[in-house]
Amino acid sequence: MLDVAFSGGVRIRHGGATILFDSADGPAHGQVRLISHAHSDHVAHTGRIFATPATAKLMKAVWSMSGKAKTIKYRQTVRIGDGLKVKSFNSGHVLGSAAFNLQGDGCSLTYTGDINTVETLTTKPAESRKTDILIIESTYGHPSYVFPPRHQTYARIVKWALECLSDGVIPAFKAYSIGKSQELIKLFNAYTTIPVVVGPYVSRASETYVEFGQKLDYLPSVESDALRLLASGGCVYVDSQVRRMLTHRRVRWAFVSGWALHHRYGGGDAAFPLSSHADYNGLMQYVEETEPEKTYVFHGFSDYFARALRRRGFDAQPLPSR
Repeated sequence: MLDVAFSGGVRIRHGGATILFDSADGPAHGQVRLISHAHSDHVAHTGRIFATPATAKLMKAVWSMSGKAKTIKYRQTVRIGDGLKVKSFNSGHVLGSAAFNLQGDGCSLTYTGDINTVETLTTKPAESRKTDILIIESTYGHPSYVFPPRHQTYARIVKWALECLSDGVIPAFKAYSIGKSQELIKLFNAYTTIPVVVGPYVSRASETYVEFGQKLDYLPSVESDALRLLASGGCVYVDSQVRRMLTHRRVRWAFVSGWALHHRYGGGDAAFPLSSHADYNGLMQYVEETEPEKTYVFHGFSDYFARALRRRGFDAQPLPSR
């Protein structure tokens, strides 16, 4: 029998084994840690760590992960305990992000991690698989969070950047170092000839994206060519934090987040609702495609999303905390 709870991350108990999804909590001995992606709040440093090759590389390159990760490729099956097998598949969130399917005691359990169900410039949509038990994130699990078509947001971002440049101002974007930053780089590479300068953490992550086959054209901010571009003002800047740049030019900052659909950010000049998470409709569609007998919901609007699923006939509840 699979015992499911939330304790820092999602925890599964099966016999004498404990499997932790995206959790650094608790002792390392005897525990298996499955890391869905390389955002800092999901990274673990101890225990038997499993992650995709790209996630393992990003954890080392960006966050200097101290432990070692055993790699599990998409659609590869690995035995992780007595009678337990795990398979990973693309979750659409960032490079290397994975959902995990556990098989044991004749039961199938899928943990989504963070998912995105639409194609982006740098990721393919999440794969959905039929499962008995589904554990799904609900970051934007409320009907007020339905994002505009991605191409419209792309167009708004490029338009704003061009307006900044025509005013003699450097357009700067604050976005996660892994995922959205590379999507922004790709956007300006694909649809403009504007050079892109990036901050240090974005540069580290982008090196890994390039290593895994993503074509990105950018300059780390410490390079002399980047400093000349910042001085001339003929570039866009992408960073994971708002920082002072070595330039006498004026700078306007835009925040890039799904929360920008309804929230303004203090100190910012603009905000764009570009998210690496599925919106409400995407989450609902994902659940319908997986046809679970039982659904646990965690993060964000978990109470609301679980109720919405029950109204559609699903056996759903927020994930219990322990």
